[in-house]
Amino acid sequence: MLLRRLRPALAALAAFAPLAMGMVCPGKLIVSVSPTDAAVITTPSFAIQVVLGAGANPATLEATLNGVPLALAGGPTTFVANLDPGPPLLDDNELRIAVQATDGRTGARAVRAFVYGPPKARARRITSESELITGPLGHSRIGDWLLENDVARFVVQDVAQRDLHSVGQFGGNLIDAELVGRPGRDAFFEVQPVLNVETVVNAQTVEIVNDGQDGTAAIVRTCGPDDLNDYINASSQLIELGLDLPNFLATADDLDYDVEACTEYRLEPGNPYVGMETTVTNHHPDELPHFVGYFINGMGTLEQYVRTGTVPMGLGEPLVTPATEVLGYFGYDNSEGVDYGLVPILVPDTGGTSSSSFTTSGVSFMLHSQLLIFVLGADAPAAFVIPANGSKSFLGYFSVGDGNPANAMAMEAEVEGVPVGRLEGCVTIGGAPAPGARVAVGNLGNVTGHGVRIRTMRALYVTDENGCYGSDIAAGTWGVAAAREGAPYQGGGTQPVYNSVTVPAGGTAVQNIALPATGRVHVEITDESGAPVPARVSVLGRVVFTTSTDERYGISDPTPDPMYVTTVQSPRDTRTGMFYDQSDRLLPGLASLAYAGASGVAEFDLEPGTYQLVVSRGDEYSVFRQSLTTVAGSTTNVSAQIARVLDTTGFVSSDYHVHMLNSPDSRVSLPTRALSFAAEGVDNLIATDHDAITDLSPTIAALGLSPFLASTIGEEITTFDYGHFNAYPQGPDPSRVSNGSTDWGGAAPPGMDFPSFGNYGLTPAQVEAAALAKPQNAGLETVVQINHIGSHFSPLRIDTGVEPPQSFVPDPTLFRLNPSVANFFHPFKALELWNGNNNTHQNQFLNDRIGIWMNLLNQGFATTAIADTDTHTVRNLDSAGARTWTPSSTDDPALLVRAEIGQAVKSGRAVGGQGVYVQTRLVEGQDVADLGLGGSTLVTATDGSVDLEIEVQAPTWAPYDRIEIYRNAATTVAGTVGGTPTAYGAVPTQVLTLGAGDFVRNTVTVHPSVPGAERYETSKLISLTGLAQDEWVVVVVKGTIGTSLPMFPVYPSNLDVANNLTLANLTTLSPSETGVRALGFTNALYVDVDGNGVFDPPGVQLAP
Repeated sequence: MLLRRLRPALAALAAFAPLAMGMVCPGKLIVSVSPTDAAVITTPSFAIQVVLGAGANPATLEATLNGVPLALAGGPTTFVANLDPGPPLLDDNELRIAVQATDGRTGARAVRAFVYGPPKARARRITSESELITGPLGHSRIGDWLLENDVARFVVQDVAQRDLHSVGQFGGNLIDAELVGRPGRDAFFEVQPVLNVETVVNAQTVEIVNDGQDGTAAIVRTCGPDDLNDYINASSQLIELGLDLPNFLATADDLDYDVEACTEYRLEPGNPYVGMETTVTNHHPDELPHFVGYFINGMGTLEQYVRTGTVPMGLGEPLVTPATEVLGYFGYDNSEGVDYGLVPILVPDTGGTSSSSFTTSGVSFMLHSQLLIFVLGADAPAAFVIPANGSKSFLGYFSVGDGNPANAMAMEAEVEGVPVGRLEGCVTIGGAPAPGARVAVGNLGNVTGHGVRIRTMRALYVTDENGCYGSDIAAGTWGVAAAREGAPYQGGGTQPVYNSVTVPAGGTAVQNIALPATGRVHVEITDESGAPVPARVSVLGRVVFTTSTDERYGISDPTPDPMYVTTVQSPRDTRTGMFYDQSDRLLPGLASLAYAGASGVAEFDLEPGTYQLVVSRGDEYSVFRQSLTTVAGSTTNVSAQIARVLDTTGFVSSDYHVHMLNSPDSRVSLPTRALSFAAEGVDNLIATDHDAITDLSPTIAALGLSPFLASTIGEEITTFDYGHFNAYPQGPDPSRVSNGSTDWGGAAPPGMDFPSFGNYGLTPAQVEAAALAKPQNAGLETVVQINHIGSHFSPLRIDTGVEPPQSFVPDPTLFRLNPSVANFFHPFKALELWNGNNNTHQNQFLNDRIGIWMNLLNQGFATTAIADTDTHTVRNLDSAGARTWTPSSTDDPALLVRAEIGQAVKSGRAVGGQGVYVQTRLVEGQDVADLGLGGSTLVTATDGSVDLEIEVQAPTWAPYDRIEIYRNAATTVAGTVGGTPTAYGAVPTQVLTLGAGDFVRNTVTVHPSVPGAERYETSKLISLTGLAQDEWVVVVVKGTIGTSLPMFPVYPSNLDVANNLTLANLTTLSPSETGVRALGFTNALYVDVDGNGVFDPPGVQLAP
């Protein structure tokens, strides 16, 4: 019975078997299929081939690939389909073939599974930390979107997020990039597509358009509405500058349009660059002109350059470029070995000949397909016009490379279709390979005053570990020159040799460059105990170019970098360099500069010659001086000893305003920043990056600097228009890329962050409240100070000479502030009265700002004055400047209590100085007011008399000769804005001078075994009698020109070049020289005369 039931099924199976096996009897219908089963295809293009047997009917041949019909050509027996990358190809593919026999009764089928595996680009969401791009500025997170091929990797940030940090306010933008095989080097921040200068894409959706399986470009698309970029307010600046641009303001000033935009990020297989095409859709019934482009902020330890075509420009940040063909960056310091480039592709119907760019504070705006000079100079309308109810796109390419700026130029040539050849060569110094040398390439031409030299830069290279360079470059004849810091130029002169090289299209040109042998200096530094100590090594040298009209006038570097000087706003106001950025160059008189770390060792190359070497460690240490001669091919060894000569027991010095890697306008790496401050003798560095939280402590520990330097977390809350505010100490918020910035712009729903929707920036009072309300700041005694206070009081037109202080800003909406707020003055706990390192900064403090503080003291606002540097750079020594000492329970930086920093500032316990350290006490019997830890700043003197004790210390290289005493001081108007007094000086109540014998300046030997380990000391007691009302008391101590020497070279700014052209001049300065003098001050101590236990302010005292 069972066999009878199975027989029909077996018969059916037997009839189907030949079909299932692709066979008919008696011959094969399908002879062969290629690719074979389980084959791996390794080429982008390949052929599918089907060979039919004699019994097959070619007209019935059918083929599908992954379910998609496939057209086969040929016959009668061999059929082929040539496949290029694209649909329907996948990683794992299924090819199905079917054909009927000529008799129509039978047929055959074949199935082949094969892998399509040529090098591809891929797009996917990041799900593992192992997929992240890392490095000094790598900030990709799980949930972001990865584009990668076998050459490069790029990350697009996830959408629907807000984090106020530089141009990275919203998500959906390109944030990280690296070459495959070179991990841990990311040093780039972000590119943000711009829709209309002040508006950007606030991406809310993201999708993978193509994951790359088909072998074509991997594509990620992000989309969202236009939204206000809080970080940029171009229109307010144009109005403040008085520029008459009605067309620009009418179309681009904080205006919300009914538009949305999508950016497609496309990565082709094998390319080290990604295409960024932004399509803007206009939902208006009328066409819309928009100023589109990109905000781009490298932010890392990168040097910037712009290839402008015919305009001479080199490395640096030109304010405005007349044309921008390439905007690029390349790494140095801890970011060596990586570069980036942005190339805009002209939009055809804009009528533009080039894009252009505007750069300030490290952030560039690239105006796509239009020249900024015509917009700013002639109020030209936007060239990019979006049709009514239509769309329009703009395209750019972003590249990553191995550290050669020429890589971006090669990308430009490739995407623009420019014929190229290869330029390569090697650089040697004294016959040995010269890694890290820079090779400049460009058009040779005559430059007035310089003869023939590279006139316009075409490319720049950084030599590899073997001293070699090379890449594709546009074919043509180029000048090629080389330089490396500390080495003579080719030929031994003070200017480079420009070698003419012709690069043939499709060929190779070789240019080797031999630089002469150089000298080397090895310095070992110890303190008074013989232990190694961090310090700065300054090398003094003669001025190389002594003609005052030469742009290199005053430079003491024996091989000064040729500069390109152009005019943007005022004559010759833009300086860029051929080999190096000129914004952070050595000051006149300095031939070289180096820092010794925890080992006390500094070593560096220095051109053969005669110099003076000076070792210093800031205000509290002596200096070491020695003549120095370097010889080509040999090392000069120096043993230096310095000593602590000031006694600041119970107080720690801090710089309250320090920028580094995470600020858009600072290119200083974390290790270099830590090293420089340890070498300048600052106990505590308060990291205050713009809208970012930076913890420098791990870096300090890794460098072995913890015994010498502490770091406190802070932040500079950076409004665009109405001032900057430091908040410290703070805690981090690791969940955010900024690590927890304060959102001063005020969050709003997507597409609605506009004043027209009632969304405004935070008021100053709200800024402080937002910083203090952060959960991570609980218990840290966080305090908020107004920075460089002119940038706050002046734009808001705050007059502190009226009671109470009042703002008189005519139109708050210009600054995106709520017009219903009647008064924007807020009594912050601290004022940064003095920020900087040179005479200009000291004069701002003494002439324009001190009176603002004293107006507030006179009104009873117990505001603490702060001195710091606001440093953004290193080589120009703006990190060597003013500092503030506050009381501390420990003198060991490693044991610093951060909360004590905030407590001290809140209570007014601080003294500031540059070169001089001053303390005061008010004494009435057993009652004492001082600035120390745990005491009181108020003394009771009901009999109307109290003693003022003044203690001054300074190293002997920082002489002082004047003491000023301010008591309830009268102030004088020093500046107005729109008729409103906003800057004030002050009139000292009493002046003591060294020359008049009003006080004695003693010289004290602190460590007899160390040459020069001495200090100046002054102890002065002044009895204040006849007091009829409560008083505050402030003391200022300073050196004056004509009496005291400048503090060169510890503080080398402002030296008169004309009087100091030789090394002999630099080492024999007189009191009549210009330069920075010693300056110090105290915060206020208070006298309670009426005995009510509080200070009763006298009210504003305006001098006639």
